[in-house]
Amino acid sequence: MGSDIVDRTSGEAVRRSVVLGAGGVVGAAWEAGLAAELRRRGIDLGAADSIVGTSAGAVVGAALVAGRDLDSFADDPRPPGSTEPPPVVKRELVAAVFSVLFDWTLDRDEARRRVGRMAMAEESAKPAHIEPIEWLVGGNDWPDHRLRVAVVDAASGERQVWDKGSGVPMATAVAASHSFPGLRPPVVVEDRYYIDGGVWSPTNADLAADSDVLLVVEPLAHMFPPEQIRAELATTADTVVRFRPDAAAIEVFNASATDVLASWPRAFQAGLRQADDLARRLTDAGWSPPQR
Repeated sequence: MGSDIVDRTSGEAVRRSVVLGAGGVVGAAWEAGLAAELRRRGIDLGAADSIVGTSAGAVVGAALVAGRDLDSFADDPRPPGSTEPPPVVKRELVAAVFSVLFDWTLDRDEARRRVGRMAMAEESAKPAHIEPIEWLVGGNDWPDHRLRVAVVDAASGERQVWDKGSGVPMATAVAASHSFPGLRPPVVVEDRYYIDGGVWSPTNADLAADSDVLLVVEPLAHMFPPEQIRAELATTADTVVRFRPDAAAIEVFNASATDVLASWPRAFQAGLRQADDLARRLTDAGWSPPQR
């Protein structure tokens, strides 16, 4: 698999944007491993001019803008000494949600509303669900306006985009963005239920700021048809680098169904391994340290 580089114009690249897509717990580990190794090679994705995070990508995007030491959770995403058990997976509910999302005969708005109704039938998130996210992403305050987090209003099925000016604490926004029915509870903000931004799109790449070089990291590229991402990328940047898990990483993803936390270190290492390829491709695309 690897990445695709699409050059639309020539010229020196100046503005850089990053889109970090959805991918569940192991997708977050894989993206974190990628970003950690890239940082060691002098490519700090957290220094990009704009970052769009969806679900797993929201976790990693928030950690990046907060300057989090990504290696500190290479083996476990939970706070040190945590006795928090692995999340209880409601497999029948997860299967029902995917059945709706992958039913391409359904109108997309109706599909999202159906998933939203499933989510709202579940108990909403409590502080105990959000506090580990606050530790993971390195705080509750948005460092600046560069990070944008995609969520979905469960009742309407409409996408919302939260950033520093939205009035929603960063950890709450991240928790909402990866609140997938059957895996994590919906997050209530001002009496509205919010769920995983991946219910709208696994990347939400159309939210990327106008830029010269855009990196789109797609943990779920092997699961979704390519037409949506192509449409999202139609006018986003002069040069687009798309990057996805290779076959070995996908094997780790598939093995995670039995125990997602046990698969976290392997997924992180898979990201470290693939970073060599991504670093080369970013260099070829004209990515260089931002002038700040």
